[in-house]
Amino acid sequence: MTKTRRVSERDFSSLFRATEIERFSIHPTGLKAVCSVNKGQNYELAMLNLSSGSIRTFLSGDQALLSPTYSPCGELIAYQADFEGNEDYDVYVVDAGGRKRRKVTDGVADNEHPAFSPDGARLAFLSNRESDMENLYVIDLGGKSMTRLTDEPLPISDFAWSPDGETIAYGVGVGDDDYISIVNTRKRKTKKALAKRGVEFGISGYYGPCAFHWSNDGRSLLFTSNEEDRFDIGVLDLASRRRKWLVRSANDKYCPSWSPDGTKLAYLEVQDPDLVLKVREGRRTMVVSQKTGVSRAAGWLPDSSGLVYVNGSSVQPEEVFLARASRRKKLTRFQGVPLPSKKFARPKLVRYRSFDGLRISAMLFVPPGGLSGRGIVLPHGGPEMQSLNFWDQIVQMLVMKGFSVILPNYRGSTGYGGRFLHLHDRDLGGGDLKDTLNAGRFMIRRGFADKDKLGFWGASYGGYMCMLALTKAPEMWAAGVSVVGYFDCETEFENERGFLKAYDISKMGDPKENRELYRDRSPIYFLEHLRAPLLMTASARDVRCPPTESREVARRLREMGKEFEYHEYTDEGHWPRKRKNLKDLYSRSVDFLDRKIES
Repeated sequence: MTKTRRVSERDFSSLFRATEIERFSIHPTGLKAVCSVNKGQNYELAMLNLSSGSIRTFLSGDQALLSPTYSPCGELIAYQADFEGNEDYDVYVVDAGGRKRRKVTDGVADNEHPAFSPDGARLAFLSNRESDMENLYVIDLGGKSMTRLTDEPLPISDFAWSPDGETIAYGVGVGDDDYISIVNTRKRKTKKALAKRGVEFGISGYYGPCAFHWSNDGRSLLFTSNEEDRFDIGVLDLASRRRKWLVRSANDKYCPSWSPDGTKLAYLEVQDPDLVLKVREGRRTMVVSQKTGVSRAAGWLPDSSGLVYVNGSSVQPEEVFLARASRRKKLTRFQGVPLPSKKFARPKLVRYRSFDGLRISAMLFVPPGGLSGRGIVLPHGGPEMQSLNFWDQIVQMLVMKGFSVILPNYRGSTGYGGRFLHLHDRDLGGGDLKDTLNAGRFMIRRGFADKDKLGFWGASYGGYMCMLALTKAPEMWAAGVSVVGYFDCETEFENERGFLKAYDISKMGDPKENRELYRDRSPIYFLEHLRAPLLMTASARDVRCPPTESREVARRLREMGKEFEYHEYTDEGHWPRKRKNLKDLYSRSVDFLDRKIES
């Protein structure tokens, strides 16, 4: 066994120096891209030269500027903005020179994901302004008139204009019987294009968005579906309603996109624990991205000669790359200072049996300096997400302190097909919690952690899982950190946004009819069992897991005399955007676990 590692402030600080990138949109000339980047204060718009890789700030302010997109002629840019992470987005349009900025929505509700019509005269976007449910709206940029196009009972997640601008295809659902519909933008008439009980159909999926879902003649549409369990890629002929599978494999696939000339197909494919970018041309398919790490947000150059995409890994912050056939070029230099890479751990893919024999996949990080007996279980949020080989400072910070870290992809995670995805239906906080507990037992059994030196770190749904683990299996844990979690399923349901209510009803049933289940899965009713020291954090502007959840737990723990610490970030939403707050959150977490779990 080794002693607790001493880590310099310089080493930790270097992990927070990289510029972060959210999304980008390529100019019609293919010479530049407008990006949403965060250099430390907040997300702003920047111009990226696709030849030199130079980047300069284009537009900034006190709001986060996100999801930029060029108009077809490249003379306008649309984007969405909110204040301190409150997700109360409005849509703006600015000319390509950064002047004549104007707000095109009215400040009512959330307005997001703007997309220009092919002629640039209209702007489509999603909004929950009516019935607290994301539907599709369009604004005439000349007359500024707003029209609601759809009336869906479940949230619309993504959409794509047809080449002639007459129709929009869109995906609906919460990961349960999702379907694709098409709406006529003039007549406002909708019809389902792809729907089947027990099957999910989508346009993009995760890690997007991608463009060019329609064929150039507007007669067919790309889609993803888990009809055969894994998410495969198909094309739908809209006239005949015939479907043809284009890519089928043992891995989940996302974000299919034709090249502008229609001769190539790009898509993302999970190769656990990595996510790679592939291109199919004719009968030939090749990986054009790195084979390790997570590649995402791929966009075709206008001449179809290559793809711009983002890639990062657990040992390297994200950068922007350009891939042309087998050649790959790094465009950006977002990480401005050297990283203490020798102190990092690369993930090892492991699998273990859970309580019912189900095989669970996980990433395991082992400190290069040897085992200390200290281990951390760190499940992802979501819950419908997947822990992949992407950059996240918290993992390497824990490794640098001598902790072994395991990231389990519990049942209900994405990336493992439809059957695995639905194993948590009507069972949130049940089987997935047991899978996560068994990740800790796996570490102890294999010698990566001592049974009295096991900790838990989780955020969002992971923060909820942390509190469940610490109260329902209190004997396992030496300490825990719960970040922006929720703890009373009933009050969470009352206060959350409409799309989250729809998800909860789908996965847990109506809380009035299933009150016993909701209470059994609410850690607030089991706080008396808490033994391990707890650090809990919340954010004042969080609309997903409101801070009222954490405040009430803190009040009760205080009355019970439990050992805990509580910190609230007053100027953040669900996840920190200001670098100082992210650094404080992670440093506070690591320091707490380091103090409470001794070597």
